[in-house]
Amino acid sequence: MGCAGCKVRQVEAAVKEPLPASLAKAPRGRFAGALPRPEEGRRDFARIFFADQRKIFFLGPNMTSMMPLQPTGGPSSAHIGDLNEQVVDKAESLFKESLLKQLEQAIGPPKQELLEVLVKRAMAAMTVNVGIDFATTMQLMPTFLQPLFLIVVRGEDTIQEARAATYGFVAELPKHIYGDRPESKRTPFCVRLLSPDLISAEDTKSWEVEYSLREIRTATIRQAVETDMEGLRKSVSTGRWDDLT
Repeated sequence: MGCAGCKVRQVEAAVKEPLPASLAKAPRGRFAGALPRPEEGRRDFARIFFADQRKIFFLGPNMTSMMPLQPTGGPSSAHIGDLNEQVVDKAESLFKESLLKQLEQAIGPPKQELLEVLVKRAMAAMTVNVGIDFATTMQLMPTFLQPLFLIVVRGEDTIQEARAATYGFVAELPKHIYGDRPESKRTPFCVRLLSPDLISAEDTKSWEVEYSLREIRTATIRQAVETDMEGLRKSVSTGRWDDLT
């Protein structure tokens, strides 16, 4: 007997879609996004942080692969419907604890005030709103599938720079969306949205994001991010973000 799913995947892999017309001439560039209000942003972060699937990762100096920043313990997706202030505070506390552990291993213990700035701004930057803003600005469907957030940090002995890279699948037309479950839906187009430096950014109300869109054939956004690892590690080493393709 044949495998219907296999046939679908074979057809899907065989058809190469051109980049959306609105982006074909400029698959890389910048756009002015807008972060949500602080209270809304904190709830968005808690919802992402406590999701069943890991969505937040860390990459630092001399790391060969990204590491998850979500704890195995603590509240789970069962708490998402009750995002009261206590749950949101717990998300921030656990995120800070997990981020500190990774920073200590990659760079060394950061100064407390520097850690506080990074935690607050990273939480604000990790929002699906930025992906939706990108899609609508570029005349795509208002959807951002399988979002994944990567905190990328540079430095020796101290944090010199930190960026939030947001990845997701976007679509120009409904026919570009494959998959029958929300968590597995994907498209042939992956976008990377790179935030300003989280340490030196003075105003989170004006949020200019660097975007890079490419045609890709992967089942998960994490697989797409893995193909970016070589370039990301190089950027962490050199500080040249324009080397990212």
